Amino acid sequence: MGVNEALLDQKLEALERARTWSPRVISKLEGAIRTGDDWSLFRINPLKFGQDKGIAEAESIDLFLHAAHVGLVEMNWHLLCPGCAMLVKSFRELHALGTSFHCDLCAADFQVVLDDFVEVSFTISPQVREIAPHRPDRLPVEDFFFKYTYSLNAIQPPEHPFPPGTRFVEGMRQFTKILTYIEPGEKKRFELDLDFGALNGFDPLLHATPQYSVRGSGSKELSIKISDGRYRPGVGQLAAGKVPIEFENAGTQRAALIMVFLPIRYTGAAAVFEPFLSGNRLLSTQTFRDLFRTEVIRGSQGLSVRDITVLFTDLKGSTALYDRIGDLKAFELVQRHFDAIGKVIHKHSGALVKTIGDAVMATFLNPVDAAKAAVDMLGEIEAFNHGLPEKELMLKVGIHRGASIAVTLNDRLDYFGQTVNIAARVQGLADAEQIYVTHEVYSQAGVPQVLEPFHIASERARLRGVQDEMQAYKVSRR
Repeated sequence: MGVNEALLDQKLEALERARTWSPRVISKLEGAIRTGDDWSLFRINPLKFGQDKGIAEAESIDLFLHAAHVGLVEMNWHLLCPGCAMLVKSFRELHALGTSFHCDLCAADFQVVLDDFVEVSFTISPQVREIAPHRPDRLPVEDFFFKYTYSLNAIQPPEHPFPPGTRFVEGMRQFTKILTYIEPGEKKRFELDLDFGALNGFDPLLHATPQYSVRGSGSKELSIKISDGRYRPGVGQLAAGKVPIEFENAGTQRAALIMVFLPIRYTGAAAVFEPFLSGNRLLSTQTFRDLFRTEVIRGSQGLSVRDITVLFTDLKGSTALYDRIGDLKAFELVQRHFDAIGKVIHKHSGALVKTIGDAVMATFLNPVDAAKAAVDMLGEIEAFNHGLPEKELMLKVGIHRGASIAVTLNDRLDYFGQTVNIAARVQGLADAEQIYVTHEVYSQAGVPQVLEPFHIASERARLRGVQDEMQAYKVSRR
């Protein structure tokens, strides 16, 4: 099927109205939809798309989030195996993610960490343009394995004997001995010439992993029956040399088998992934939080975040402000202050998580962005006060960095844990027009340079709920 012209025009018009875009951004996406091959519109990496099309990374992410919101593309979450680069599972919504996953091929369990192996990608909607990957059951077996089952963002690690930048699947091709579908009732026969090593198989349709060692002695032929979703025998030892192998699918489901031979000298190494839109980055993107407010994390355990920078602000003397100018006027000022703070957070690639009274909690992937935002916040509030008869609003800021847990609280994506607690406590150390940052923030490259125009005072601080004293830095105007 070609492009649905009427629907494409409708979706593009909605996308154009969504926000102000840089010149030609929409036309670049339209061109890709009209002229790109099927696989270029499948699991689009917005970071790479932006790089290839000359679009700023943040705007490219916004582009695809808005495109997903209007129904031009579909957003998908993927769990990537860090060992074999396989897409273990894919989901349309965040709540389908669990706290762990299992890779059949690697026979290993992994914890879900939003920073590392949770990828978010975008595929053209089948209503706009139907592409071959929309129907994986119709794909040629080579495409099913090397384009659909494995991540195309994965490259071979440097220690492997491949040219730099070699796709992980290209290395898999070189080791592949058998690649085939086996239909119900079908028999297939192969003859392999094997050296010492291992012949490992994987069937993603049946979730089966037949594996056979190859040694100096063992079976000189192999007959495998597939039934009840299993390969029998599923393990064994083969003799090196020419080995005839026969498969019979006695079950009712199609089998999809890849068998790779790994020589005995082979030492496995984990795949290396090119930059992609991680789950952690998406949760710290304001556009995602604005457009997909219904996205929630399942259960009470939450999802691990290895590295997040948390910023808290509060207003000093707000109670006195309410007493002095009245509730309505004070409330209006505080709301305007929230708007100003929110714009600064978005400008520096952060996300406003929530407001608590007069306080704001925001997250950033990069401590430098958080430091820049804190400096700009002080400037915004200073400019805000210039238009008032008195210096009504006085901001104080605290920043900390560390691991956290992404959770759903009060039907909203939130963060929980000691990193959040410390960021809030550090903010409590600050006085009016001061920023406090912990050593975990100040020690990061680029942060001291951002704060250089200010007076920096190092101190040891004891925070409520934290056992040991912490190194903190008071940042104030010179």
